[in-house]
Amino acid sequence: MNRREFLTAASTGALAASCAATVPQTRSAPHPPPTSPTAPLAPLPADPGVAPIAWSEAERRAIDAARPDFEVIVRGCSDTAVLRTRARAVPRGLDLDAVAARMERTMRDAGGVGIAGPQVGLGLRVATLLLDYKTDSPHVLFVRNPIIVERSDETLEGYEGCLSVPEVGGLVRRNRWLRLEYDGAEGGTIAAEAEGYNAVLWQHELDHLDGVIYLDRLLGALLPMDEVRRLRKEIEERENAAAGAPADQARRGDYLEGSIAITALS
Repeated sequence: MNRREFLTAASTGALAASCAATVPQTRSAPHPPPTSPTAPLAPLPADPGVAPIAWSEAERRAIDAARPDFEVIVRGCSDTAVLRTRARAVPRGLDLDAVAARMERTMRDAGGVGIAGPQVGLGLRVATLLLDYKTDSPHVLFVRNPIIVERSDETLEGYEGCLSVPEVGGLVRRNRWLRLEYDGAEGGTIAAEAEGYNAVLWQHELDHLDGVIYLDRLLGALLPMDEVRRLRKEIEERENAAAGAPADQARRGDYLEGSIAITALS
């Protein structure tokens, strides 16, 4: 089967079969407890000083669903257009605590380390990231209107997967270092920097906000997830050996959304 045939089969077969269900759970990176309680989301901000936001019919269905998480939008499903649409900016002051809690729950239950608004049916520039997930101190960050303001010329390559494109993965090149900005929940702008696998995760999620999927950036063939896991394991074992880590050191899991098993620097 050539690459085109594989992509077509993945879209019409395995992906279509997942449309009515949540993304299969996997053994994932360690997650801290949810940071916010689950609560109903008001259709409009309560603060009269905050500009109203108009929800689409599909967004309203996602918001009103009687569940503690969101359904993940999978490529090839009926609501998939949101994955290929540039998300709109979030008005400052809009209360998104309930959205943040449900997105984190969705990410955790799906075994991911990141998820963006369009992946849960919300065309908003929001994302949830599990930063430092390869360490013993991972932490969840929910961001509004994130942008990359500077990036390194140096790049790295790693095998990425995506909650919206289940059962497959592939090699992608990303910038090794980023400087970012995003809106604070209480106003103001927050600056951040990211390097290595954290930078890859940021780039993967911010791509979603622009209607871009990692498939658009593939280097070489799209691979079954079992093969991606095998390659990641080989790479991580080499990295651990080079760093002098104990042979029995636990791996961080078969994570999705971004890679990040680094294979090369350029």
